[in-house]
Amino acid sequence: MIIGGMGNGIRRITLRSEKGPGQRHWLWAYVDGEGALHVDGHDIDPALEAVVGGDEAETFHIVRPEHLEALVGVLGGEPGADVLDVLAERCTGKGSYELVAVLRSGVIPVEVGLR
Repeated sequence: MIIGGMGNGIRRITLRSEKGPGQRHWLWAYVDGEGALHVDGHDIDPALEAVVGGDEAETFHIVRPEHLEALVGVLGGEPGADVLDVLAERCTGKGSYELVAVLRSGVIPVEVGLR
């Protein structure tokens, strides 16, 4: 896990940074100025060809502020806990895959994008 800034005062956490033969996978999280959680990924992997028609993809998941407390609870965090602290504690490395599964499960409303 790497905790850093984005050069604009926004705290960003690296949840995944993996490298294998011919592939790279990254996942970051930050809370924007309006309080929404962004979980953004970038993948380079020949296996993506069958899914997205190329070997590179960027994914975007946005959880609006009114749903963050529910996400913290689903992830096992305490009520009122900072969502980035919960992600840093529970959702790095292999835990990042569990986070993505939760975000895609429909348990809480999430805006999703793929590029």
